[in-house]
Amino acid sequence: MGNALTAIIAGGGLGGLATAAALARTGWDVTVYERQNELRATGSGIYIWENGLKVLEALGACDKASDGAFQGTHFEQRDNQNQIIESAAIPAGRRLITTERSQLLASLRDAALDAGARIMTGTEVIGATPRGELQFSSGATARADLAIGADGVWSKVRQALGLEQVHEQSLEGALRTMIPAMKDDIPAADASKYIENWNGTRRLLITPVNDRVTYLALTCPSTDLKAKNTTVDKGLWSAAFPQWAHLIERIGREVSWGVYSVIKCRAWSSGRTVILGDAAHAQPPNLGQGGGMAMQNGLALATALWGITTQQQIPDALEKWEQEEREIVEHCQKWSTLYGEVTFLPDDVRATVIKSAMANPWVANQIFRAANHIPTGFETFAASTTS
Repeated sequence: MGNALTAIIAGGGLGGLATAAALARTGWDVTVYERQNELRATGSGIYIWENGLKVLEALGACDKASDGAFQGTHFEQRDNQNQIIESAAIPAGRRLITTERSQLLASLRDAALDAGARIMTGTEVIGATPRGELQFSSGATARADLAIGADGVWSKVRQALGLEQVHEQSLEGALRTMIPAMKDDIPAADASKYIENWNGTRRLLITPVNDRVTYLALTCPSTDLKAKNTTVDKGLWSAAFPQWAHLIERIGREVSWGVYSVIKCRAWSSGRTVILGDAAHAQPPNLGQGGGMAMQNGLALATALWGITTQQQIPDALEKWEQEEREIVEHCQKWSTLYGEVTFLPDDVRATVIKSAMANPWVANQIFRAANHIPTGFETFAASTTS
């Protein structure tokens, strides 16, 4: 690999590892720097829609990521009386699975390593320059033909390059946790569903992950001090959702709380340094596309750089990549944010809005547009794998 172009990546999360795997598969010499001492997934369960599954297939990571994962047939919303607002069937051509974040991360790690990328843990990136440089907390600097900031919402790479335009945090946040799955947790008629329950400004999302664990997200405004307490007030949440009290009672001590960030940047690159994933376009999780957009953009970036032979060609390739990918990403970000606004409607109004909106084909197409999107490079990578 001595004549290969080199890439250095800040961040060993989903976006960083997907990008590393994709670039390495096209012949780049890739090194990932992760600040933690080991690759570790933050969060609990994760949704992977059709577009994300296509990325994983292109990278050879789909089988490992989806092994044992739950694949639902319906996404259902219920009101404060446990009455169904909308029960939308998931079409066969629009797969949706839920899996453990740690399992997805491990599948991407293995794909990156199998492709020849290196992963350096315990190495914190604190800055970057447009010259393809990453700066570390140790005082050292690494330089490559391309530097990538996939270092999350509080990206040091984004800050160093001065790319941030907007960073807003939502009023709503979520308690996230995994509980052991037990037989008969969910009635047989509902066992193949993802169920989102509403009561006032509180929401409970029940997501089967596999036959061992179920993912719960309990959301509320950050001003709802009792509800957002990480020592979960099980009585309070059970009173809001009595039909699911048996699940709420099983919540343990490991519960995280966080609000959502919306990040918009004036550009996604400067010189030979680029940002992607939450570093460039963080969004609320309402459409389940945060990870999908990060992986999708990593595959598209590698596709845009495929065939590049000199570092002088890189800035133009990065600009073209952004022009082609930004619209679908910002569309997803906008609709994910809009979806969250129904939290603050009265219960009866919310039910009417959701029911009428999802019955409208145009609205449904906007909400599921990202899930239906064929990631840039999917056909190219799939063809290279089978050839």
